[in-house]
Order: sequence, then C-alpha cells, then structure tokens
Amino acid sequence: MFENIHNWPLEHWHIELCSKCSLRCPRCSRQEVPEGLTNKDLSLEWFKKNFSGKLLSEVKKLTFCGDDGDPIYAKDLLKILAWFRENNKDVQFVIVTNGSYKTKSWWEKLDSILDEKDHIHFSLDGWDQESNNIYRVNCNWNSILLGIYALRESKAYKTWAAIAFKFNEDRLDVMREIAKKHNFDNFQLTLSSKFGKNYGTYPKNDPLQPSDKFIASGRFTRTTTELSGKKWQDNCIDIFTERFYNTSNASSIIPLCMIGNKGLYMNAEGKFYPCCWTALRYGHNKNVFDYIQPKQTLGEVLDDPLWKKLFGDMKNGTAPRECGEKCSAKKWSLEHATSW
Repeated sequence: MFENIHNWPLEHWHIELCSKCSLRCPRCSRQEVPEGLTNKDLSLEWFKKNFSGKLLSEVKKLTFCGDDGDPIYAKDLLKILAWFRENNKDVQFVIVTNGSYKTKSWWEKLDSILDEKDHIHFSLDGWDQESNNIYRVNCNWNSILLGIYALRESKAYKTWAAIAFKFNEDRLDVMREIAKKHNFDNFQLTLSSKFGKNYGTYPKNDPLQPSDKFIASGRFTRTTTELSGKKWQDNCIDIFTERFYNTSNASSIIPLCMIGNKGLYMNAEGKFYPCCWTALRYGHNKNVFDYIQPKQTLGEVLDDPLWKKLFGDMKNGTAPRECGEKCSAKKWSLEHATSW
C-alpha cells in the first residue's frame, strides 16, 4: 500500500494503465525498442491494493496516457474509473487516446462515468481513414467515429488533438471544422521538431515532413482553438500557478516538472518516475537518463535522497542540468500545463 508519508504534493497522478496499443505510428517510442515490448496491464485489484483511503482522497487529477500504451486498451479502465469516482467524487480524469477499435456500447459506458470535470483527448491527424492512417498506422476510422458520435452530448470536455505533417498542413481548417461539427470543444495543434529537418534525414517526399513554418523551434509547441465556448477547469492549475509564482526566481526559465508541481508518473509495470519523459528515456535506453532510478514503492521513491534533492531544486525554482537540456517543458506555459 502506498503512503504519502512526507505530505508531498501528489494531487496529480499520471498513469500508464497498460503498455498495449493498436497502432504502429512511425517514430513512436514503441518502434524504437529493439527487443519489443511486453504487454503489461494495471488491474483494478492492483489499485485497490495499493491506494490507501487517505491517499485516494487526496488525488485531484488522474491523467491516463502512457509512453507506450493507450489507456482504452487497458482491460479494467472502466472499472478503475468507476472505482476512483465512487471513492473520490471530486477526482478529475484526463484520457488521451487514438480512439480506435472500441464499440459504441463501450464508449457509452465510458460516458456514463465521465462528468463536466473530465477531459478526453482524441489524437487524430487526418479527416478520414486514408489520411489518418498515414501517421496513425493501423487506425480504424469507423470505430473512431463510433466514439465521437457516442460522446457528442457528453458532459466531458473533448479535444481533437492533431500533429502538423506535410500531408495535413493544408487541411488543418478542414479538420478544425470537422471537429466543430462533431461537438468537440477544442482543437489542439502540435508542431513537433520530431518530424522536422533537424530530427534526421528522410525522403524528399516524406508525408510526415512538414514545411518549415510547421516545425517547432523546441521539441514541440501547441496552439488551441476553442470551438464550443465550453470551458474546462484543470483541478490542479491553481496549485501549479501558486507554487510557481511563489518561487524566489519565478521569472526564470524552469521546467514545468512533475516534481513539486504535479505529482508522479507511474508506468504499466507499476514503477515510479518523476515524469513520462524520464520513464521513456530510462526504460528504453538506460544510458540516457540513468540518474533516475525507478522504484517499486512510493515510500522508496520519496525517501530516495536524489528524489528529495530534485524536489527541493524544483521548489526553489531551479532544476538539474539534464532537465534544462532535455525536457520538452523548459518554459513555464499555462497552456502546456492544462493540456495534459
């Protein structure tokens, strides 16, 4: 059983429920694991065993999104959501998914659990099967539409989240209008350097290689367009803002780090990391981020001297050199904080 023995700010848990995904997106971290991935799945019983009543009541926000897995393929997702809400009616859910291969009845069951506090992201880069499949390889547009239709009148806040590529950069307005037509509340566009000229050498006509104006100057940038007038209030954003502006050097550039600002990232193996980025790099390449050691229990994590130092650095508005050099959230960004 986990215990928040130090009263550290664990209002936000970022959880990878499973390591399973139905897609084969090019340049996804899943494709970069030479030995392949072992399917892992966190069960409802695992959560019941490890979350104490006090810790459960302290949780303000749960983000279900992983480095390797999509939460809708976790076998107990609906049961886990219902259990959390039954035991903490104020908890907020954020679900990030590609949306493929679920039935209408499954989406309706999900919607029956969600309320106006919750936020669901559909990661869609096209406008039909052919276009969306260019990057979201092996997607199923018809099943995606089943989810979109089932959630048309949902109380939850809905985001259509797209990445800019060569194949869609001239159709972004079309995608935005389709999102509005289907009652999405927000259209989010991500510009990524991962598919830009600085990332590597690709074929001249690579459909994933966007024009220069659609390449991020950093690792990525995000812009949003409100579509419905509905507003979504992040349960933790006031906490983030207060902590940030109360630091001694709040005007400096610091990572928007989970340590001291959000909480913890937990992968599908039940291991803890400061954030999903460190989990990705450490889990897939132990030589890249080996200064973070994954732990099996929350008590071990919070008692680790290095973890305490990282937390203290963030609380003081500073951060380790590795974070400043490698983290995608180098600058404080309210928009980035509320997007996931």
